[in-house]
This record gives sequence, C-alpha cells and structure tokens, in this order.
Amino acid sequence: MGYIYLEVHCKMENENNQGPVIDNNPSKPAGNAKLFAILAYFGIFCLIGLLVEPEKNDPYVKNHVNNGLILWIASVICLVIPIVGWICSIAVLVFAIMGIVAAAQDNYFTIPIIGEKIKIIK
Repeated sequence: MGYIYLEVHCKMENENNQGPVIDNNPSKPAGNAKLFAILAYFGIFCLIGLLVEPEKNDPYVKNHVNNGLILWIASVICLVIPIVGWICSIAVLVFAIMGIVAAAQDNYFTIPIIGEKIKIIK
C-alpha cells in the first residue's frame, strides 16, 4: 500500500499573522500557461504548447507538453497492438486524466513508471 506525499507551503496572509494560507505550488503559471498545460493531454493539441511564443519556454508548460507527447506516442502504439494494446490504452487514459487534474490545479506532473525515464522536451 502506497502513501502520497504532499508538500504544503504555508505563508501568512499579512503582517498581522491572521492565519496561514495553504499554497501547494508557490509559483503559479502566468498567462495562458494553464490552458496549454491542459491542452497538452488532448492528442495533437500538445504541439500548441511548443509553438506559442511566451509559453513555449515556461518549464510548467514544457513539463505537461512532454507528458502529453509521451502519452500521445503511447496511444498510437496501443492502437497498433491488438488486445494488449487496448488494455494499455486504458492506462494511457488514466494517466491523461491525472495530468489534466494536475494541470488544472497548477501542479507539475510526472507520468508514473516511465515519466522520469523519457524526456522528449528538455
């Protein structure tokens, strides 16, 4: 049984110390970075994050575009392989949903098992 480790950063609301504000990602993505991070998990739309000028250099967008490209390639491979590929495509769908949720919450995401080993976008 595994446990999820969540690092939470707390900061005070103001100088009067009226209570902590929980912030799990101190640097929020700016502009349309969140939109491009979410689009990265919808097949060919992951290429949009590589082409739009201000966001293509953002490490947050690069992280999600890299994951989107890995999942897109994996889904194409899964389409070619019968039966086993169909089962693997369910895993690809689950990882894509996990990535979309992470992008919507302004968090970085690494695909389990293969995400740290494969880096297409550096």
